[in-house]
Amino acid sequence: MLRAAPLAFAIAGSGLVMAGCTTDGQPALGAIGGFSQRTVAFESIDGPPEDLFRKLVARLGEEASARRVAMVSREAPAQYRIRGYLAAHVQGKKTTITWVWDVFDAEHERAIRLFGEVPGAPSERAWEAADDAVVSRIARDGMTRLAAFLASPGSAPPGEFSPAREASTPVASADGAQGSLAYLPPSPQ
Repeated sequence: MLRAAPLAFAIAGSGLVMAGCTTDGQPALGAIGGFSQRTVAFESIDGPPEDLFRKLVARLGEEASARRVAMVSREAPAQYRIRGYLAAHVQGKKTTITWVWDVFDAEHERAIRLFGEVPGAPSERAWEAADDAVVSRIARDGMTRLAAFLASPGSAPPGEFSPAREASTPVASADGAQGSLAYLPPSPQ
């Protein structure tokens, strides 16, 4: 489920506060100093429930600031746009949270796919396993990889990043009664 309004407000607020942006959406690089000249905007984060989504957005803003990633609201011009996906896979009482960020360039071509898996806290319910430590790790790992990509977009280290492919593959599916997993294909631009 795409959360356009909450995402816009959350990213705008955390992007302005945490990334040192002006009210016109342009990064204020001199205000904090050392921020990447490349700007990024999260278009969407699909999959998690609303409360987890809000926690993740807040942590992403903090991690972007810590790694000097210039994050702007999705309405602002940005050199890279990100569509994120989260899925929870439960086997017994073991849950793994998988995250994927498709990073698109100004020509709407996928520049890179960043992804990872984080073991969740013990729980029989998928999203309850995504406690604060799991959310923090997703944000930290993702922003660390994004910052490395932004520092040198043409030379991603092997094993840490997935190069762009011709066709995207689904990152999550829903089967069974829970229905908490979702895959929404990116809408054409």
